[in-house]
Amino acid sequence: MVFYGRAVSERKPVKTWEKTRLQNLVRHKSGRYYARAYADGKEFWKALKTSSFSVAEARLGEFMKKHRERLSVAETIESKKTTFSEALVIHLQRQADDVSLNPATRHYWKQIFVSLLKSWPELEERELRKITSTECQEWARRFGNALFSTRPKRK
Repeated sequence: MVFYGRAVSERKPVKTWEKTRLQNLVRHKSGRYYARAYADGKEFWKALKTSSFSVAEARLGEFMKKHRERLSVAETIESKKTTFSEALVIHLQRQADDVSLNPATRHYWKQIFVSLLKSWPELEERELRKITSTECQEWARRFGNALFSTRPKRK
């Protein structure tokens, strides 16, 4: 290839990812292993934080188990008449399992859910699929200023 009168050598692209003999396990050029899974057209990645294949294999198993559990919970929520309180329990459990979530954030969301259920008591037993955008906007108009103007301090 010639670029402004000078020959430029063509370089081969550097291969960043390498497949392994295990499905969903890939190796970065740095030697570290990563888990990769798919759900609903989305790609999920997790750094396995190891350069050892045997350790990566074990961690991949744990990752895939949790990934399948998340998928089954999501299917359960979509497939049955799930109430807000059932979905809330699942959501709070996911928050508890998320080690990257700050404890203050968990506390904040618990306060929000308590306030929400106090101000909209019939919401707890409502089916998720029957809660409309209009109802949410009406609730926000009635209770938004009172609930979110101030919050109690964390104990």
